[in-house]
Amino acid sequence: MRAIIVHGGAGDAKRTEEIPERVDFVKKVANYGFDLLKSGLNAVEVAVRVVKMLEDHPLFDAGRGSYLNEEGFVEMDAGIMDGSTLSIGAVAGIKRLKNPIELARLVMEKSHHNILIGDGAEKFALENGLEFVPPYYFYTDRIIKIFEGTYGDTVGAVVLDGNKIVSAVSTGGTPKKHVGRVGDSPIVGSGFYANSEFGAVSTGIGEDIMKVILSFRISLYYPNYSISDAVKKCIDDLSGINGHGGLIALDKNGNIGYSFNTKGMFFAYMKDGQDTVVGGF
Repeated sequence: MRAIIVHGGAGDAKRTEEIPERVDFVKKVANYGFDLLKSGLNAVEVAVRVVKMLEDHPLFDAGRGSYLNEEGFVEMDAGIMDGSTLSIGAVAGIKRLKNPIELARLVMEKSHHNILIGDGAEKFALENGLEFVPPYYFYTDRIIKIFEGTYGDTVGAVVLDGNKIVSAVSTGGTPKKHVGRVGDSPIVGSGFYANSEFGAVSTGIGEDIMKVILSFRISLYYPNYSISDAVKKCIDDLSGINGHGGLIALDKNGNIGYSFNTKGMFFAYMKDGQDTVVGGF
């Protein structure tokens, strides 16, 4: 069984005119990822490629679309986990890298560490030939206009290639965040998690998500509950502390789960036996 689910963030889409384009794009990303799976690429490669697509699109809070912090520059986080080996790679406080998810993968595959931050992480990226961009790359008209925004919308993907599950996440964080703030996204178990049974990625207000360890929290309910019901119970728990966010997941059999307690969440999924991609907000 092969399956993929992606998200483009949970929250209140204040710029409602963007909703159709954003829904169409996450559906395009899921469809592209599933085509890659059918071509034989493994889940790590597929997860990185689809998250890069979301990082490169200016309408999502990751990569080029990252929100600016209180001083007007980006600080991006990303993470990835291979459920078959429990290998982890995460980065935080990235300012100049085009695609932080690529660096998270490098940390997982080419370092002895699980997480690197700030200048040290960017030094590791430079040593490994990743692409850097100038600051103005991130200063899109949209980001400047919504500098006063009130929520974050991390991007992420969970991929099953028939052998293993991989979860990947990337974010620019919350608007006008304190310099040095790190949210849930690069924190394993909170922003992302994968093992041999299921994989998950969270989105929303990171400070709330970390309190309930949202992505790993599925293990409290699954497999006694279906992955879909387990995800819903996790969001109920988030609501119980007045937290706000969303969660996507899939299990080893390709079953899909997603839920949110915000006004919406951009999502799309595709799996074997499914004729067309499903997505929405």
